[in-house]
Amino acid sequence: MAGNRYRRGVESTALLYRLSRDPEDRRMTTTTDTRPAIQVSTRPFGSSFRAEWIKFWTLLSNRILVSIAVLFVPLNALLLSTSLRQRAEDPDPAVHIPSVGYLTFLDSVLWLQLLIAVIAVLAASSENGGKIGMSFLAIPTRLPILGAKAIVVTLVSFAVGAVGAAAGQLLPFALLSGVDVTYIADGADIVWMSLASGLYLGLIAAISLSVMILVKNLIVGLLLPLALYTIVPSVIGSVGGEAGSQISGFFPTVAGRTAISAMENPAGLDSTAGFLIMVAWAIVVLIGAGLRYRFADA
Repeated sequence: MAGNRYRRGVESTALLYRLSRDPEDRRMTTTTDTRPAIQVSTRPFGSSFRAEWIKFWTLLSNRILVSIAVLFVPLNALLLSTSLRQRAEDPDPAVHIPSVGYLTFLDSVLWLQLLIAVIAVLAASSENGGKIGMSFLAIPTRLPILGAKAIVVTLVSFAVGAVGAAAGQLLPFALLSGVDVTYIADGADIVWMSLASGLYLGLIAAISLSVMILVKNLIVGLLLPLALYTIVPSVIGSVGGEAGSQISGFFPTVAGRTAISAMENPAGLDSTAGFLIMVAWAIVVLIGAGLRYRFADA
């Protein structure tokens, strides 16, 4: 059922776009229906965005994964707060933790990035096997399709990160009340870190989607971003000496995490520079994905 809805959505987009661009086709499809005519958008990007939004949420797997992603950080905060509360109530003072900062409850965002990468890769691969050709018929220039896909997964990932981080930082206020644990956070911190977490995950999604479009293989598309985010910078930093440590600081996750964690960047980047490095990564791979869409076969 979901597959049929997905296919009909793509076919409808193609028909609407052709009708909006070709008056002759529009006349040939005119009927005697007296209902008001439907206003068809003549903008390919608008049509692409609506189609990609529908296709993303039509897939049950996307809805399940996004739901898990939204709950990931708050559940981690729940478990951590419960642990801190139990420690505070323990009669042994040696296990007490007198205070905790808001960054403690955002470490799980760095694990959540792996799930976001999977969501983005699956979104990019959902039309593999020739199905993307139907969308290319609707939008011959192809680039609006890439832009729409990237914006959809980026917006969804940004919302997941912002909402999850906000909930993860607010829960400790309630869960640690009444015990001898000081929670160090204020409104400005919570707002900024929520937005920073959303931006971080949005950029992770954009990079992962573009990598998948470039390689056009689901297994490689899943493994390559995960290696890029975790394994490769660690290996380079470990075996490359001082130079390798400096280089590892410019990988997307190592650069961007400076804004949402207490980890220092090996290359000395601050949070602003780290985000700019992530943006640069996203732009480069998006350009590569655009060239792949524009000039390669479906």
